[in-house]
Amino acid sequence: MIRGERLYLRSIERDDLQRCHDWINDEDLRSTLERTTRGQDPSRLIFAICLFEGDRHIGNCGLEGVDRDNAVATFGILIGEADCRGKGLGEEATRVLCRFAFEEMNLHKIRLDAHAGNAAAVRTYERVGFRKEGVLREEAYRRGGYIDVIRMGLLRGELKPGRRSDGAGTSPVSATGRKRRPR
Repeated sequence: MIRGERLYLRSIERDDLQRCHDWINDEDLRSTLERTTRGQDPSRLIFAICLFEGDRHIGNCGLEGVDRDNAVATFGILIGEADCRGKGLGEEATRVLCRFAFEEMNLHKIRLDAHAGNAAAVRTYERVGFRKEGVLREEAYRRGGYIDVIRMGLLRGELKPGRRSDGAGTSPVSATGRKRRPR
């Protein structure tokens, strides 16, 4: 388990599959997804985002394309429960997973793709510390037209602490309670 202030990340369990299936089949959610992950590929780590309050599974996040030689991976997130969007939970989950990736997986860089029209997501990623690296023009086809995709990146050491005291990026102890490893 990887702990944040209001939420934790855990492995996806069999009981989560129907809920995940429903989220992926939600047209509004599907139109915002840049990547869909499936299976148990060792270059992919997918976690359930769960609230401490009520032990509720509200979404998924993960890293795919984990390249251990170059210490880089691609981040993705989905907050499936509509009543949990816009409350900073996605930002906290992003920060918690990035902290884990840097401290426990010893990654150097995390990248992501965001739809250019999703300004709220871009602002959230910037608050975490991601920086715009470029625009992939008409990279994705959504809702009957091509859209631009913004490539963003976060380097080790650029992770910004959260507004709350979630300890992201500042604690000498890692997300799982172990001392940080030097790079």
